[in-house]
Amino acid sequence: MSSEAQSTSGTATVDVELTIGNRRLNTKVTVPAGPTQLIDLLPIVDRVADAIVDSAVDEASQQGRTVSCKKGCGACCRQLVPISEVEARKIHDLVAGFDEPRKSHVMARFAEARKRLQESGMLDKLLARSEWDEDVFLEVGTAYFHQGIPCPFLEDESCSIHLDRPVTCREYLVTSPAANCACPRKDNIDLVPLPVKVWTTLARFDEGDPNSKYCRWVPLVLAPEWAAEHPNTLPSRPGPELLREFFERLAGQLPAPAATKPGNRNDA
Repeated sequence: MSSEAQSTSGTATVDVELTIGNRRLNTKVTVPAGPTQLIDLLPIVDRVADAIVDSAVDEASQQGRTVSCKKGCGACCRQLVPISEVEARKIHDLVAGFDEPRKSHVMARFAEARKRLQESGMLDKLLARSEWDEDVFLEVGTAYFHQGIPCPFLEDESCSIHLDRPVTCREYLVTSPAANCACPRKDNIDLVPLPVKVWTTLARFDEGDPNSKYCRWVPLVLAPEWAAEHPNTLPSRPGPELLREFFERLAGQLPAPAATKPGNRNDA
């Protein structure tokens, strides 16, 4: 639920209330009152994703499970990372705004990753991802990990764009031993369960059916080139209207809070 209050500065203050498991998120955000694109709202989306993740981490902690992810542990940064199209454009703009020589260094890493994918025969598979089903995603994802291709933003085994990292990366946390991430299997990785995946809400936002099983996505490792070839053509909309629709779509995928009995705690 949200309501907005116009101001004279061309912005609107929006009160957001969102139920996450058995908790409620209450916050105020400021958005442009006039023409706005979804990419302009990504800082707000990141904050919401972080709040959902924090709630899930708290639940895991209450169950005696501790997140093992930490700075310097970059095994997961060699996985196939699916991001929304709007985030791919954000990555493109982020890299384009880097000062030299950082910009050239990062672009060289993207180019090297693409070269390795092409040499391994995986590039064609990634470019045909619209034809995948879930089993193919898992198969290609496993093969991708075995290539050992680091994320172009990985430096000293840590994310060099941590504050600007995609939602998919924010939502990936484990409580299994960190050493297991170097050789992940279904039986040795314990993910922190989330009540909803914000990244899929982003990916489905511009589709006709927000509840479709599959959604358009871009491999992070191909984000700059994809964005350069696919400029945004969507019309701008008032900020409060755009934000309200995003939260309505997100809330539509959240499970209803479970009833809590005295002496018992329900998982999120």
